Amino acid sequence: MTHEKSGTESALAVMQARLGTMSEAERKVADYVFSEPKKTLHFNVAELARQSGTSQAAIVRFCRRIGMNGYSDFKLRLARDVFRDTDERFIPDLDLESGAPVESVIKNVIGFSQRGLSLLPAVLDPRAVEATADAILGATMTGLFGVGASGIVAYDFQQKLLRIGLPSSFTADLDLQVTMAASLRSTDLAFVVSYSGEHAGMIEAARQARGRGARVVGLTMDSGNSIRSLSDIALLVPASERIYRQGALTSRINQLTVVDILYSIIVSRNLDSSIAAIERTMSATHRKKT
Repeated sequence: MTHEKSGTESALAVMQARLGTMSEAERKVADYVFSEPKKTLHFNVAELARQSGTSQAAIVRFCRRIGMNGYSDFKLRLARDVFRDTDERFIPDLDLESGAPVESVIKNVIGFSQRGLSLLPAVLDPRAVEATADAILGATMTGLFGVGASGIVAYDFQQKLLRIGLPSSFTADLDLQVTMAASLRSTDLAFVVSYSGEHAGMIEAARQARGRGARVVGLTMDSGNSIRSLSDIALLVPASERIYRQGALTSRINQLTVVDILYSIIVSRNLDSSIAAIERTMSATHRKKT
């Protein structure tokens, strides 16, 4: 039988075509995948072995039997079958396991974070960082926008800016964020955080800010997305994880790192006044009990 070019064939189709050549254990894996294709996308090798009643070695042999370049390749092909006509950024990228050993989770999450951070210098343009620091220092007020994990990044940045006396505003309410964007002045700055760059609310906030004449800074992934297109300055983080994922891991850490970089630059530009503001706000928030 002639198959499509390697790298493009349907996982389900090639599984069906090669059922007759599979061992009993490989057939059990195939039967489970046929019955639960979406759930399979959430599992790592160990969990798929557990769910299908086989072994990790059987999963490896199964992937080899159907001509896949490893388990990750198999899951990507399967995802394309399950989520047809979907941008690859939105294909699930999960690696879950029930009862995973704590030591393994610690090692994996730290390693994942370190790999994500190691990619940041290659995409973060120092000129864009410097231009953003200048824009924040020159703005009457910085409006911060973000939802979900990106909202946490925006809120963190607001706390930092307020700590050194720079006017800024953030609210977790999406409708109020759009309202705030529509109320900005031309002397204000809109700082929009969105990893995907395609969140409808953040796109509307950026459009409203531009309509008011405010400059827009977008903190987003390194891809051609709407927030990047609407931004006067784009701060890019690596496209290190897909949009549909277990949680914002490396994207959140990379975004927070960019915020820390900006904060350090802004403080260094006005060291004396920043120190005075930090001491003042520290004194106000750490009052001695009376």
